[in-house]
Amino acid sequence: MTTHDTERRALMTPVILLLLAERPGHGYELTQRLGAFGWAEAESAHVYRLLRGMEKRGHISSQWRASASGPARREYEITPAGSMSLALWFVRLGELHSTLHLFLERYVQLNGPGRADADVQPLFGHPPATG
Repeated sequence: MTTHDTERRALMTPVILLLLAERPGHGYELTQRLGAFGWAEAESAHVYRLLRGMEKRGHISSQWRASASGPARREYEITPAGSMSLALWFVRLGELHSTLHLFLERYVQLNGPGRADADVQPLFGHPPATG
């Protein structure tokens, strides 16, 4: 796993909290919903480890729900403590966003218009951000 993968993987916790704040879901569904955030092939084992850890910390809760199309599934939902954690992540990521935005702007200035991303390959199928 590359350093970039490790850094992105660290963001999976707040993203899962966000997804559960939007609506409850079971593990496989959450793994699928992570695709919108660039994890098209999220490792389900890692997602389930994160879910167990978040549940131990009281940020999410789960219960078994019957399924119309198969066996019962464990459905996860965010708790009030999880909502508070999500709000803290919002603040932290907002601060990080400001830092990254400034970095990207200054990089573009350093390299001149049109040159900043000329040799950079897109990550996860998205074009490089330039400000």
